[in-house]
Amino acid sequence: MKTMKNPQLRWWQTAVFYQIYPRSFQDSNGDGVGDLEGIISRLPYLAAGGDDSLGVDALWISPFYRSPMRDFGYDISDHCDVDPIFGDLEQFKRLVAEAHRLGLRVVVDLVINHTSDEHPWFIEARQSRDNPKHDWYIWHPGKPRRILGGLGRLSAALPPPLSRLGGRLRRPRRPNNWRSIFEQRSGWWWNDPTQEYYLGTFTRYQPELDWRNPELKEAMWDVVRFWLDLGADGYRIDVINWFIKDDRFRSNPLSLKMDPDMFQKHIYDRNRPETHQLCREMRLLTDSYLHREGQRAEHERVLVGEVFTDDTSIAAAYHGTDDNELHMAFNFDFIYQPWSARRFYRSIVRWYESIPAHAWPNFTLSNHDQRRHFGRYARVDVDPGARARVAAAMLLTLRGTPFLYYGEEIGMENLKVRRTELRDPLGVRMWPLSSYGRDPERTPMQWDCSPNAGFASPRATPWLPVNPNYISKNLARQQRDPDSLWCFYRDLLRLRKARPELSAGEIAFRTGGEQDLLVYERTHPTAPGELEQLSSDRRPSGEQRSGDQPPPQQPDQLQGQPPASDRPKGDQEEDTRVLVLLNFADASRRVPDEVASRAAGGEVLFGTNRKRGLRLTSDGLELAGCEVLIVDVTPRR
Repeated sequence: MKTMKNPQLRWWQTAVFYQIYPRSFQDSNGDGVGDLEGIISRLPYLAAGGDDSLGVDALWISPFYRSPMRDFGYDISDHCDVDPIFGDLEQFKRLVAEAHRLGLRVVVDLVINHTSDEHPWFIEARQSRDNPKHDWYIWHPGKPRRILGGLGRLSAALPPPLSRLGGRLRRPRRPNNWRSIFEQRSGWWWNDPTQEYYLGTFTRYQPELDWRNPELKEAMWDVVRFWLDLGADGYRIDVINWFIKDDRFRSNPLSLKMDPDMFQKHIYDRNRPETHQLCREMRLLTDSYLHREGQRAEHERVLVGEVFTDDTSIAAAYHGTDDNELHMAFNFDFIYQPWSARRFYRSIVRWYESIPAHAWPNFTLSNHDQRRHFGRYARVDVDPGARARVAAAMLLTLRGTPFLYYGEEIGMENLKVRRTELRDPLGVRMWPLSSYGRDPERTPMQWDCSPNAGFASPRATPWLPVNPNYISKNLARQQRDPDSLWCFYRDLLRLRKARPELSAGEIAFRTGGEQDLLVYERTHPTAPGELEQLSSDRRPSGEQRSGDQPPPQQPDQLQGQPPASDRPKGDQEEDTRVLVLLNFADASRRVPDEVASRAAGGEVLFGTNRKRGLRLTSDGLELAGCEVLIVDVTPRR
């Protein structure tokens, strides 16, 4: 596996991001929909603080822009305003200011592949082919019909129902097989005033923009500047690999793969090479803010792209060739893995090997479009919280930036929503195939056991139903339970901040998922003074080491490095090492001898089954089912 060297890491590389779906986070005014004021009220919970604070570093807030809400914010009618259901621009400014005061960054969604059909641009564009805004969207006159076209013309004299059918037959054929993924039909929609089709590959209400048009591009760069000027720390860019379409409008080849490709190889309606030039231009724009503010790294704006594909090579390419495109691209291959140490290992290594040498990885297990991993990995005969702890430990200790999804820290589950309560257009269209709707992972945050789970006032009707399990599964209850999943997340986040190995160190795998074990070592060069501080902090206050443990043993040779005993003394003083051991099996597993020898003499920093501060023996090592064990294996001087 190639080594990634980043001697000077930037804020977004060591940060832990927390995604907020604003409709479902906190309602402040009793209308049943979460809003910006609600987010502001919960910022102290998210920031590093007291024992009741989670302690993340950055927020990614899903769309809150003005919208008809046919796709709940991803159909935007004004990119430079806040929808009244969420608040207003002044509240957004206050949110950013308060977040920054608490040490939180704020990244917002950038949805610029398409607009709402109620956007003023499209209202103009669809009126006439001569309208100045017409060419800001993607249009096609269609292909001529033959036999059916003749029948359509003959039907003009028939009664209204048949003449309407004939009217559709008189239209030209759609230009190709590009699909609307939320309506599960052709993505081409007829526009009577201009007698042509427009493209909408999400829904008919989301017409797609033509990024080859220079005027459109400049208008969208103004949108990018707008939120950065208001203090946003960057963007999560929606479906960035969809921006450019094939200019010859060729049909995609067919595929046998249903999810996520919908039986097509998307080589013409997505993943076009010209998209990379747009990424470079956007990167230049955001980097200009760094130059404007005195080249201070803490002012860097970050670009995180949703490259919607499970092909790691495509996603990796969006980092550019010389750190000149996205800062990070989401890795969907990782999200789609089943519960298997070997499968996760292969996915992680595949991602590390695919991204360019300058690039920085990231990992996430859930988001607003994917089922919550707590439910995906749960088994009825096993404590689901046990697997959730293993997943959290992996996510927060791998080399790369982790992204959490709201409610993940308390183990929120996917709710089976009744048909009458479905809101997601994909879920409505695909009912009763509920696995394709997105409402189950978007239910309101479960803050406490009061009516509506503390998300909204008791008299409010939440926009989606609250999961009935909120009575027993909620934040307030878990904050009072030191053995809860929430306390596990909080304490692990604190450890990640305290130990630079976990946020910034190199990584070397010690197992490849064999016997359901994933083991890796994180190493970080630490100055002698810092090393002494880490040594003094190893034992949490109030805890005692177990007695009569054998003296520490030297770890085996690291990949590509001489044994510690053969290195200069200064190097020994500067290397700190943390070993992460994760058992994906529901039953106990014996750790391979070579790994156990590395852990022997090490001190437990964190875990599910062993006391912190415990010094491990050299008598072999066995992990209990779903055990998490994080050990300081730094050679003692």
